[in-house]
Amino acid sequence: MRKIGAILGITIIILMILVFFFPKMLYSTAFGQQILMRIEGEEVATFYYKGNQKNRDTIYMKGVIYTNTLEDLKQVLSKNPMITTLVMENVPGSIDDEVNLVASKEIRKHHINTYIPKNGMVASGGTDMFLAGKERATHPTAKLGVHSWSGEDQVALDFPKDHQEHKKYLEYYKEMNIPVDFYWYTLEAAPAEDIHWMTPNEIKKYVVTTTNNEFTQLLEIQQTLSSDMFKGRGSGNNKEAQNLINTYFDNIDLLKLADRYTIPFTFTDQKTKKERQGINIVGYVKGKNYPDQYIVIGAHYDHLGIVNNTIYNGADDNASGTSALLYLANYFTKNQPEHSIIFAAFDAEELGLHGSKDFVNKSYIPLANIKLNINMDMISRNPQNEIYVVGTFPFPQFKKPIANVAKNSSLMVSYGHDDPNDKTKDYWMHSSDNGPFFEKNIPNITFSEEDHPGYHKSTDDIEFTHPDFYINVVKLITASIQEIDQNFPTSTQ
Repeated sequence: MRKIGAILGITIIILMILVFFFPKMLYSTAFGQQILMRIEGEEVATFYYKGNQKNRDTIYMKGVIYTNTLEDLKQVLSKNPMITTLVMENVPGSIDDEVNLVASKEIRKHHINTYIPKNGMVASGGTDMFLAGKERATHPTAKLGVHSWSGEDQVALDFPKDHQEHKKYLEYYKEMNIPVDFYWYTLEAAPAEDIHWMTPNEIKKYVVTTTNNEFTQLLEIQQTLSSDMFKGRGSGNNKEAQNLINTYFDNIDLLKLADRYTIPFTFTDQKTKKERQGINIVGYVKGKNYPDQYIVIGAHYDHLGIVNNTIYNGADDNASGTSALLYLANYFTKNQPEHSIIFAAFDAEELGLHGSKDFVNKSYIPLANIKLNINMDMISRNPQNEIYVVGTFPFPQFKKPIANVAKNSSLMVSYGHDDPNDKTKDYWMHSSDNGPFFEKNIPNITFSEEDHPGYHKSTDDIEFTHPDFYINVVKLITASIQEIDQNFPTSTQ
């Protein structure tokens, strides 16, 4: 009996140890946290590259931040020092705030940008890590969540504002250049067991994204132009788009070719044979050294409108090119070019290139003074990360400066669709707003992708945009224009 009693006593003691100490051991170790996360249907944070990813400057992340996240991050960065961007696909929080803050500081120390992609979700401690990005941006469909914190039987707001428990967070936000008011806002936004998803106004108010990041604005404008309220931007029914572009030009103080940015024109509808009116929207920046020589940057802002009661939003075709046009207009107002640059948002491209035809037929400037046309049409959606540069076959002098810039891009930059003898590819020299310039023998370069499943369909929506690809294309175009503007080719070879 004594032996049985002793065994029973030892068993009880062991059970007590397991009950009271084993959960704490599990929770405090990396291995234990991995087990607990799996039990709860979650995964601990991992850093990874995509299977078909060629560039190594962008790393992806998903899962809950845990005890080993700092070491995992350090190991990834030591093996891949070229990393510049952390894409946080699904990071719902942290189970080790101390490690989270230290790991986040490591991200800032390496000057890494953070980005939440299409349909991405970051919350709680994940939001704190997102704030470590040197530049921070979110896709329009991404979600960013905040809430209060709690510990044992107390919640954050139980402590006075000068309490030590608040200090580590306040110091972290100061180090990240985030307003300290953001911290107090998170405590009141939602209790610890809930999440508040931040509104666009809250994100701007608390500088959660880098509001001076023009690429964030690039995505926001594309989203706006391709929203249902813009009714597909069909010619004759695209006043909302005209107002947006006109207001943008006015806000950045572009110069006017005529007495206003909006330039109406008439054309004959090929289907109805009736006369219709379109509106081009045009402004320019005066060049420093060659004010009477012009580069025309163009993109059509019209799309198919409403077809059989279905809105064709045209996010890629061509809200992408239009938003890029506005980005470039803003960029070159701040970085004055050598040549004057005209920014032209063309109407009625979908009906037969009528806006660009009207532009080259009007005598606002002598055609001989237009040294180059850059056309952007469908530049935000390509899963192969491939962008075509079209026009270097008839105008080979522009291939070298663009190729030099392309060497530093993570894009797959291809050339073609511009040789009439190449029967392996469609011929694009007359298929977009570059066509009327080409017919006037004005050198022109088009940036575009090959057709995708959403081309001229109602599925050409913002959620199918590839933001990283889009941003990199706009970077390529910007750098190419700068290179050409500063070292304009004088030879045709």
